[in-house]
Amino acid sequence: MKARLTLLVALATTIMLTGAPAWAADRLAYGSTATQSAHYTYTVAAGKAINTHSGGNLDVTVISTGGAVDNLGRLARGQIHLGIGTFATVYQAYKGLEKFEDKAMPKLRSLWVHGAEFQAWIVREDSGVKTLADLDGKKFTAGQRGSATEQLVTQMLDTIGVKPDYYVATLSDAVGAVKDGRSIGYVKAGSGNSLDGTTLELKAFVPIRVLGFSPDQVAKVEGKFPFITFASFKKNEVQGVDAFTTPVQVVGSFALADSVTDAQAEMIVKGIIEGHDIQAAAFPSVKDFDIAERSLALLNVPLHAGAVRYYRSMGLEVPDRLVPPEMK
Repeated sequence: MKARLTLLVALATTIMLTGAPAWAADRLAYGSTATQSAHYTYTVAAGKAINTHSGGNLDVTVISTGGAVDNLGRLARGQIHLGIGTFATVYQAYKGLEKFEDKAMPKLRSLWVHGAEFQAWIVREDSGVKTLADLDGKKFTAGQRGSATEQLVTQMLDTIGVKPDYYVATLSDAVGAVKDGRSIGYVKAGSGNSLDGTTLELKAFVPIRVLGFSPDQVAKVEGKFPFITFASFKKNEVQGVDAFTTPVQVVGSFALADSVTDAQAEMIVKGIIEGHDIQAAAFPSVKDFDIAERSLALLNVPLHAGAVRYYRSMGLEVPDRLVPPEMK
């Protein structure tokens, strides 16, 4: 009896001193992208926001990966619990389209969106390439190996009949190849209305050009891939870049219906909404981005049931298209 009393006193003292629960937090693996990407920086901040606002119940660890396609594979294999990616690719996996034909993932569920980023199609200015058609036969990286960008770019170029000599590479190798002339360019999502940090560094090393889609090319891509959205930018709307039209990637995080529990998903989204300041400090473009409202407007794959519960607790109306089958 005395030993039991001593144990209870020790336990109570531990709780008072640490201010944290005596139980272990649920450990969750969050698949990100390459460490050189601004979106990796974002996911680290997002993980911190979740951990900070979970009341000690969640312990999210960010893992560097190859991006959306890689994360979808890891999620299917049970190697991660949630991941980051573009929802044009996530939608294809959800529906079993294109590369995911006969490999549909109907249990995919959305969590939140943190950005709608334009694709920057970068080439060396001295390459002589001025249009997408000029890429035919040229060494060019469609996007980081295994990423959603790589998949979408190859799909779009096939649709408009352009066949580069693809230089398959990691982001750092793709940039290095452009610097030393092994490749003439690559595609990388921007950040807000700016080129990403990697491309800005390249621009300081060698003059570059940003390519755009013609109205005819836009029509062909949208005709085949209605889930791809385009945006047009005026001269200098992206600093130092002429007017161009390019796809916009909706970037956010996703899980499977059963890779996280409803309670975990609710705490994850709660941490993202309440920890907005933590994310904005690391990823400035999210500062004026209303994560909850933009998520409900831009997502094209049903939400996780736990995410629905949290958005509804905020007094928001969740569109029927985003309510998962398990809640109907």
